[in-house]
Amino acid sequence: MYDAIIVGAGPAGNVAALRLSSKGHRVAVLDWRFDIGDKLCTGIVGTECGEAFPIPSELIYRQANSATFISPNGREFGVVSSRDQALVVDRVAYINEIAETAMNAGASYHLGHRVSGIEMDDTSVRVRVRASNNSTTFSAKLLILSSGFGSPLIRMAGLREGKDGDFMMGAQTEVEIGNVSDTEVYVGDQIAPEAFGWIVPLDESRAHVGLMSRQPLNGHLYSFQSRLKEREKILDDISAPRRWGIPLKPIPRTYADRTLVTGDAAGFAKPTTGGGIYYAMLSGQMAAAAAIKAFECGDFSAAQLKGYEDDWKKVFGHELKVGYYARLLFESMNDTQLDRMMEMFLSPEVQQDTVLSSDFSFDWHGKTILKTVRHQELGPLITSFGAVVAPFFKRLIRSSIF
Repeated sequence: MYDAIIVGAGPAGNVAALRLSSKGHRVAVLDWRFDIGDKLCTGIVGTECGEAFPIPSELIYRQANSATFISPNGREFGVVSSRDQALVVDRVAYINEIAETAMNAGASYHLGHRVSGIEMDDTSVRVRVRASNNSTTFSAKLLILSSGFGSPLIRMAGLREGKDGDFMMGAQTEVEIGNVSDTEVYVGDQIAPEAFGWIVPLDESRAHVGLMSRQPLNGHLYSFQSRLKEREKILDDISAPRRWGIPLKPIPRTYADRTLVTGDAAGFAKPTTGGGIYYAMLSGQMAAAAAIKAFECGDFSAAQLKGYEDDWKKVFGHELKVGYYARLLFESMNDTQLDRMMEMFLSPEVQQDTVLSSDFSFDWHGKTILKTVRHQELGPLITSFGAVVAPFFKRLIRSSIF
């Protein structure tokens, strides 16, 4: 019997596996895929994430301290920080490197294993898996679900999934680029309804191009690529488009008897940008800490494991809440209002108070969001947008109260 079974060899699962195996616990990591870390992602992480979970220098495509934002009417706004804010990394290799470190620490990885059932009693949790044409069962004292967004394993473990509609879909492809040297973010319903599109250079010749939205993406990526090709920003396609789901809110509860849920499976992604690597890794770290406490006292009840949820809520729960209401506010604005909002928000004067201030962080958006809506110029502008926008503005302001 293992001490812990971790389902999902993504950022959260690998960090949890590394922390637990480093403490001498027997850990089995199960994943239906054969390629660790192979998930769609822009590969952008904040510098704080890079410090907390070090990234080998050879896996960093480039450092970033600037970006260009394009409003619905086509106006461009540059943002240039005096310090690096983010890193563009080889996401697959980064996550794989953590997995290899966990393996070296003793974690046992079982790839190509798809979970078909979960059972538990007062003594253990049993996970049934299919691998090729064979079936087998793994047993452990504790189960950590890091199985990704929309995982059916949440229900198998007796927990409820998130509310229908509280997610976005992302679509992305890799392209050969022309006259692009920096990340560009495009806003407007013609690009991505109620969200945005991006082009993120990986090096001098390649980039990720994608978009995300809560609304159906029917040909939007193709149209976006065509627009970029007309402007000679894209020269050719390298890969076919792929899609993935992005949670907007945490699931109602992230713990149960002998069970913890982490990463995208728990709904831990920034509602503002869709980024989830850092919060996933933090949740994997906190899940491992909660598991170690449970091993020490021999108590794997929901009451004992509740401390895990208390911990993540203290660290980034408020960020998720503020980010969610900020997304609702953003979605309530039409393109004309977004044009006006971006013109003021990204003006040199307001930038100094918000995105260029000393306390701005790529990994923690809450403070900047609340500073924005309370700004002496931005607040009245948003209020002037009328009855459709006003309720979401009020909810965002109220979300600042802990």
